[in-house]
Amino acid sequence: MESAESFLDRLASDRPTPGGGAAGALTGAAAAALVGMVCRVTARHVPSEKVIMSAIEQSDALRVQLRKLIHDDIEAYEAFLDARRVSSDLRGPHQQGALQRATLVPIETARAAASVLELCASVVDIVRVSTVGDLSVAAALAGAVVEASTLTARINLRDINDRHFIEKATHDLDAVERIAAARREITRRVNARTGLEKLV
Repeated sequence: MESAESFLDRLASDRPTPGGGAAGALTGAAAAALVGMVCRVTARHVPSEKVIMSAIEQSDALRVQLRKLIHDDIEAYEAFLDARRVSSDLRGPHQQGALQRATLVPIETARAAASVLELCASVVDIVRVSTVGDLSVAAALAGAVVEASTLTARINLRDINDRHFIEKATHDLDAVERIAAARREITRRVNARTGLEKLV
């Protein structure tokens, strides 16, 4: 498995991959990992809490999914670059197919990050107070991933010709962004638990 240092070096290079989509998936995986940590710390003290135990399982699954999406995003964009190199008479269909794939990956990343936000909302009132700050970081990261991934997908949609694909993708993105609105409510509940008037 590639180290974080190696990935960041590649991200900083002049190569087209990895790019923003892979960086977003990595950030989402970190957010899911933070949720898992917060819930495990709480479980040490309240091992019978079913919501916490369920959240641990879900956060682990989301972390695995988002780690896979790092590689999926790299592969999807590289396939799009390859499609631009085919003969001119085949280039259009190849590019459209590759671009659709490169759009579906950030949509899936956004959806997974939104699920991380939902997990944060489900446990914010029951995790140990000492871990609430970490949970708020997880929510902030997941919210940023939703924003970044939906932006990437919407940019790609401008160059896609399939109206049915555009309508379905737009519907999915709108739904994800509605879920992401939960981030503000999580912040409010974090403030209530910690006594903060403003979360910095």
